[in-house]
Amino acid sequence: MHNADSKFPGKGRSDKGKWIGVWMPQWRDPGESGPFTTLRQLYSDIQDAADSLKAKRDDLNRKGKYTPSGLADELKGVVRTETIPAIRTAAAEKVRQFRREVESRRAAMKPYDHDPKDIVSEMRRQEVRAWLRTLAPDERTSAVRRSSDPFIVEAAISVPVELTGLLPSTRDDLVQKLIEQRYGDEIEALNELDECVKTVEQAVDGARSDVRDALGMTDHDFNAEFRDVEDEIDRLAEIRATKPQPKLLDFDSIMSSVKAMNLNEQEQLLEAVKIEHKRSDDRAFRDAIEKLGGKAA
Repeated sequence: MHNADSKFPGKGRSDKGKWIGVWMPQWRDPGESGPFTTLRQLYSDIQDAADSLKAKRDDLNRKGKYTPSGLADELKGVVRTETIPAIRTAAAEKVRQFRREVESRRAAMKPYDHDPKDIVSEMRRQEVRAWLRTLAPDERTSAVRRSSDPFIVEAAISVPVELTGLLPSTRDDLVQKLIEQRYGDEIEALNELDECVKTVEQAVDGARSDVRDALGMTDHDFNAEFRDVEDEIDRLAEIRATKPQPKLLDFDSIMSSVKAMNLNEQEQLLEAVKIEHKRSDDRAFRDAIEKLGGKAA
């Protein structure tokens, strides 16, 4: 399904015309790996999973081994154990990961850096705000909007609008303007990643639609049949996404500590490691015996 030689690889719509979105040529990483590379593979795998089910259905039809009812049951089993996990599992984890990355990076964008210890700058901002309050409302808005000095804009947006006389909408526009000036390239890159993520999300919906059509089921019946599988996949993906990552061992620090020991201390450490390893093996052996004997919970 994924034609890497095409300018716009992949199919833009599901079999029934549901919009998915083609893979855009600018969605590529500078190296051999990265978010676009990962999402591109997902985009391809998702569409291939739906096509594989249709190919299996056609193959079983040609063989004529099943009644229509038997064929439907056989395909439902494949969808439950193979197709839906193939479409949803990786997408549920990776798409969620990149979606959160986009949102967190956008949330981290600030219109300016504020140092509460910089008293001089804060006094200058107060002077700017005092000057703004002497202007008529239209003049005040125009002065801030047309200012070529970012400091004037910072002074105007660093406090509630009640202290400057600006309209809330004007303040919001100014905040966005400063953010765009500071993070223009990053915003553009995030927008592309956001669109890419949306396309993969739409590919999931499109593949799901294709699978449902291959089974000849209505939306209601398909949801009733397979929603539990999809919900469980999403639940496990959410758990994995929020589970704290194990702290990596600092092997350099460990080796430095070991090298600092004298020979006797190193031998004692090695013996302690061997004993602990044996205890672990013994526990695993006892657990296995208990399970075989039906004693384990």
